[in-house]
Amino acid sequence: MRYLVYGLVLLLTLVLQTAGVPGIVFFGFKPQLLLLVSLLAAMILPPVEAVVFGFCAGLAQDLVVGRFITLHAGVFVLVALVEGLVIQRFYGENFIVRFGSLSLGTALAQVLYLLAAASFGLSRSWDLGTWWAILAVSLFNGFLGTPLYRPLARLNRRLLYYDELLKRTG
Repeated sequence: MRYLVYGLVLLLTLVLQTAGVPGIVFFGFKPQLLLLVSLLAAMILPPVEAVVFGFCAGLAQDLVVGRFITLHAGVFVLVALVEGLVIQRFYGENFIVRFGSLSLGTALAQVLYLLAAASFGLSRSWDLGTWWAILAVSLFNGFLGTPLYRPLARLNRRLLYYDELLKRTG
């Protein structure tokens, strides 16, 4: 049951990220909502489940983008694994830790994607505009993800409860 709800969360996030013709654009940059949900899942779920969630989210984004299939998936898996291991060392309930972790995770994912895409032949200039876009997306994900953590953690606890209840009652 909980995997169905996780799939619905991924689908809703994918629809929100790609809604409309150009998608959602804030002040000239596109937020990475699937990456944000993957990072939040890495903070909430055990590392193995977070990696699977990150792979599914990255694959969904790859299928929407249409090129370099599994590149986002690989980046999301790596970043979800790093996020899960880092957040285990720190107190994830602190909003400053959440903000910093989400912002740094987003920046790491953006840089890793650009490096991996460059290895496949997509050359981008590493000028000031690129770094400003990475900074803007990172701060946006940090500001948006910090208050979203608690409702998603509460939803996960409730899903675990209902899943256990369903197992016990048959």
